[in-house]
Amino acid sequence: MRIRSIRPEFWSSEDVAEMDWHTRLVYIGLWSYVDDNGVGRDKERLIVASLFPLDDDLPESSRRVTGALRHLSDGGQVTRYSVDGKPYLHISAWNKHQRIEKASKGRYPLPTCEDAVFGEPSRNTPGALPEMSTPGEGEKGRRGEESSSSEPADAASDPEPREDVERLCSLLADRIEGNGAKRPSITKAWRDAARLLLDRDGRTERQAAWIIDWCQADEFWRSNILSMPKLREKFDQLVMKSGVADRPALRLAGPADEPILPFASDDRR
Repeated sequence: MRIRSIRPEFWSSEDVAEMDWHTRLVYIGLWSYVDDNGVGRDKERLIVASLFPLDDDLPESSRRVTGALRHLSDGGQVTRYSVDGKPYLHISAWNKHQRIEKASKGRYPLPTCEDAVFGEPSRNTPGALPEMSTPGEGEKGRRGEESSSSEPADAASDPEPREDVERLCSLLADRIEGNGAKRPSITKAWRDAARLLLDRDGRTERQAAWIIDWCQADEFWRSNILSMPKLREKFDQLVMKSGVADRPALRLAGPADEPILPFASDDRR
């Protein structure tokens, strides 16, 4: 565990206000749990042992930590991913929360590394990346189930290269690099996610491009959306956060003058 500071504006943050008290406590505790790059092992037992070592009711502590991690992941405060089968979590906007003087070399790989695979590691299968949903989450739950079960079969077909997919992947990579991060590699996982965003989720290329530009210009989301799979996973949330769904008259310049909307989260499957 490491000594970390809490900025006064933390307590008046709207995102923090949406958390229950247990989630706020876990969020603060994670700052001391992660390394100087904001990365830690995404192992529930390790987190409980580090943050609540003297708790008598460990099953209850474990349940609350599990719920807090889901809330933080859904809210974009934490990015969960795997590298070489090992699960990790990264505090999004880490540099905003902490200013580390003489930071040590990170112990763990960042989510920007080429081998990062995004998702929520299962409690029951260490290192695995199963479905990213919980019962009762509606549209979000269905998308999570598809990304864990249906998508690998789709991806295995190795479809022909598509210009619209390549344009979206290149746009996101350009924006990430333009924000000062290392340019990510456009992998098969990126292309599969872009293709599914267009074909299965029913988004248009123009809609996806608008959201890419918006999230990469946003101070919070630019540090959280670092891959095309993550963009697809958080797409509905980005639409709501951007406010575009409340502006039906908004259009994008272009030959087709295609409206961004509708962004309705109906079941297209």
